[in-house]
Amino acid sequence: MVYPYMVPVYALLVKAGAREIDSLPEKYQVPVAEYLADQVEKEK
Repeated sequence: MVYPYMVPVYALLVKAGAREIDSLPEKYQVPVAEYLADQVEKEK
């Protein structure tokens, strides 16, 4: 199960360079990538 509160937490760690997307648990990799892509789209 993917916990919704963990997606922004992992995304923050990835964005800060503390974690790599490949080092996340496999079930979180796609949701985190989608979350980060959504954040980039909102910044434009």
